[in-house]
Amino acid sequence: MILDKRLKNAIPSLVSIIRIILAPLFLIAFLENNLILSIVIYIIAVATDAIDGHLARILDSVTPLGAYLDITADLILILTGFVAFTINGIYHYWILILIIIMFLQFIITSKFKVPVYDPIGKYYGAFLFLVIFITLIADIFHNSYSNYVLLILIVIFTVISLISRLFFIIKLKIQTKNK
Repeated sequence: MILDKRLKNAIPSLVSIIRIILAPLFLIAFLENNLILSIVIYIIAVATDAIDGHLARILDSVTPLGAYLDITADLILILTGFVAFTINGIYHYWILILIIIMFLQFIITSKFKVPVYDPIGKYYGAFLFLVIFITLIADIFHNSYSNYVLLILIVIFTVISLISRLFFIIKLKIQTKNK
């Protein structure tokens, strides 16, 4: 059976929407100190990130709208994780501002077309997913020292990612001019 093109394009997006739906459930579970449920919800949500991209490729349904929905779902999950940690005093509020700035610079430098991934920046979201997971695990063991290390790593990785993005965009502009 051949899937209708609209349905093929919708399937990966629906998986991304699941991630958006899981984000507030994660927040509620975390704020209610149900760490095990928080971790389970979070793992399922992160799994949808791998699944939606895989489905988009195998269904040949990669679209700019789907790509931005995926990135937006990532941002919502990441921000939700850091909002939860900020509310609990694990991280400071400025980390949220930093993450929003990174997302905005990605959108602006992609010029609202198909997202442009620089070599390091494409791993930034995965890095933040990992930071959230490690923070959850550290919270179970009441290990706050790891949070300081993670905070330093977030700042370092953010600066490296911003520099990488800048050089990558400059390189693209030079290549475009030379064509």
